[in-house]
Amino acid sequence: MTHEDRHDRARWIASGLPDAVVTIMFRDGTLPPPHAARWYDSSLTTEEIIEFRRAGRQAPDVAFAASLAARGLPTDPAFIGAWEGYDAERILEAIDRGFTSGAQFTPWASTDADITEVEQLAALDALDGFAPRKALAQLRAGRTPEELGFALEAGLKPKRAAAWMNRGLSAASAAAWSEAGFSAAKTADWIEVVDEPEVARMLRKLGFDVESAREQRPEGGWTPHVVRRHVALAAGAPDDVADEWASTSLPDRKLARWVTAGVRPADAADWLALKFAPGEAAGWASFGFGPDDADAWRRTGVDPEIAARRRDAGVRPFAVD
Repeated sequence: MTHEDRHDRARWIASGLPDAVVTIMFRDGTLPPPHAARWYDSSLTTEEIIEFRRAGRQAPDVAFAASLAARGLPTDPAFIGAWEGYDAERILEAIDRGFTSGAQFTPWASTDADITEVEQLAALDALDGFAPRKALAQLRAGRTPEELGFALEAGLKPKRAAAWMNRGLSAASAAAWSEAGFSAAKTADWIEVVDEPEVARMLRKLGFDVESAREQRPEGGWTPHVVRRHVALAAGAPDDVADEWASTSLPDRKLARWVTAGVRPADAADWLALKFAPGEAAGWASFGFGPDDADAWRRTGVDPEIAARRRDAGVRPFAVD
């Protein structure tokens, strides 16, 4: 006998353990009587006790073991070990909500979700974009998992997803059209007339509604180029300038000022980059100067007319004082 507690008959008797249990289950003397009593009261078998102790886990208390047994659940170390980090009360609460392990329960531990709700939300790819509590609230508000998934993909509020889904629109379409400022109902109308939401936005900005856009739709359909050409013609640009206008990157409103001043649409961006005003650029262009040459002469301090005479005389701008 190596452990002094094995010689302490009074303490073993006080533990309430039968002599056979003391002899068989704790013959190695490594457990003092009170601890041995707790293991015995847990109703575990000798083998289960050995497994628990090897795993470094305490014996479940009597009430916990009884509660597990009443639920038809095992009390072995493998089952208890699957709930590491949770106390008996929390484990029983989770079990009653349908969870079968700590790993399954942990993402939802801060909520009152049950396993049925969790399984419904399982299709949301690990809830990417939704906190568990928020996803659960949306589910309980009547949103379906499909609506929540659609809303996540489209970047919409969940309550708006059904309106897009009911019209047969994909999440990608919903994202593009909603970003362009269209509701699901308006999108359903416009998508019959134009293919791109940006084109619909441009037409609407020009005062078109769905019917007028349908009535005036060109043979090849509405495209950004066609819409911008329409803007150019409406601003008084001739056909060749209208095509050039539609191919430039400057916004239409800004471009209109340049074209009105007499600057070619294709040159406007270059003039603007060199900080020329539309009227100033037109003055230099009328003497045959491009943006770079005009900028070089302007820095010498001469006006376009003088610069043109000197240029024609073979003088270069860097030679002028």
